Amino acid sequence: MVPALGQLAPEFTLPSDRGDISLSAYRGKTNVLLAFYPGDFTPGCTSELADFAADWQRFRDLNAEILGISSDTVEKHREFSQSLGLPFPLLSDRRKEVIRAYGVNDLLVGCKRAYFLIDLQGKLRYRHIEALPLFKRDDSELLQELRKLKPVTLDPKLSS
Repeated sequence: MVPALGQLAPEFTLPSDRGDISLSAYRGKTNVLLAFYPGDFTPGCTSELADFAADWQRFRDLNAEILGISSDTVEKHREFSQSLGLPFPLLSDRRKEVIRAYGVNDLLVGCKRAYFLIDLQGKLRYRHIEALPLFKRDDSELLQELRKLKPVTLDPKLSS
């Protein structure tokens, strides 16, 4: 089931090409773009993640971290990341627990191409799940959605 907008995003910890990463580590610090994608080294995913790398500073300027997620292995992520020079981590969801929690499991390709923006409070503020994995959102659309997120004053107890 796809999480509803305005609700807390489903929490997770996954291994990545840069060590274990927990979504909660970003709460109170930065917005997060979860970018689910079918697989490393495929033409569409290579293009998509290369675009994210090219626009990475624009995402950072809007106080956002990009987390790429697929069911590929950490080793394959490491090779893929190095081949593209990615400045953001790629998370491995081999058991597809997070993929299912976000409602993007696909029997044919393993994982649908999908985007979820999570705000500083950990709430889901935007989601788009592609009908076909051939398509992707343009970074300008995702950056526009990030601009809509208003800075919030957090309870100091939440950020500790």
